[in-house]
Amino acid sequence: MLAKYVSGLVVLAAGWAAAEEPPDAAGTRALYYTNRAKSEPLPPIKRRPPAVKQQAAPSPVLPVSSPPSAPHLGLRYNLVLVTSATKSEAVDSDRVFRKGDCLAIDFEANRSGYLYVLARQSSGSWHPMFPSPQMRGESNVIDPGRKVRVPGQYCFEISDPPGVEHLFVILSRDSNDLYKLDESIKNKPDPASPPQSGGQPTLIADARTVNTEVARIADRAGTRDLLIRKISQPADAQEPPHSVYVVNGSDKPSSSIVAEIKIQHR
Repeated sequence: MLAKYVSGLVVLAAGWAAAEEPPDAAGTRALYYTNRAKSEPLPPIKRRPPAVKQQAAPSPVLPVSSPPSAPHLGLRYNLVLVTSATKSEAVDSDRVFRKGDCLAIDFEANRSGYLYVLARQSSGSWHPMFPSPQMRGESNVIDPGRKVRVPGQYCFEISDPPGVEHLFVILSRDSNDLYKLDESIKNKPDPASPPQSGGQPTLIADARTVNTEVARIADRAGTRDLLIRKISQPADAQEPPHSVYVVNGSDKPSSSIVAEIKIQHR
């Protein structure tokens, strides 16, 4: 498992493996960059008002509008092996990591949106990783051309036991969807895990509710339309090696995509 948070990544698409670069990989990359736009204002994710004593809790107020769906909404991610405080390198998404390796994940998007990264444990529990519960006020807005590293200030250290870790990545422009997801990720201490450094408890989210919301957003996003392609060799100096592109290949614009990343370690 991964020390501190547990992690992993690949994407929700049946039968796809990153072992070989598909012949249409360049076309998927082209869709990503052709539909890249400038940063766009996003409506805020509304929070549930606090309950009033001796009165029924008011109904949540949801935003009236969201940014329009985007054609070929897409993410690019890279697994990054961190070797020191100042040195790191992008590595193959199929790499088998070993105990003691320390890694992070770099994300970019071709349109502005909200980014969530959640780790799902074998027990079924969820750990919110980005935005981090330990970093109050951390923004999870991602704009085109802006790299977001998860985690931002450190890395995930691989530890025993060996296996495969799972992360789910959600990019959405629909704040109505994200209101329910945000509510489901209410932080509560995990009684099965020891406190983290600084005495902070390990935090978990409501497994059943998060499962429901992730599945609902994935269904709405249309995972069958996802194109997932690994580009081993960069096309220019701006593109890291071993980039994985996740793009909605449908001609119908979409407001969200959901990806799963798997990390193998022994």
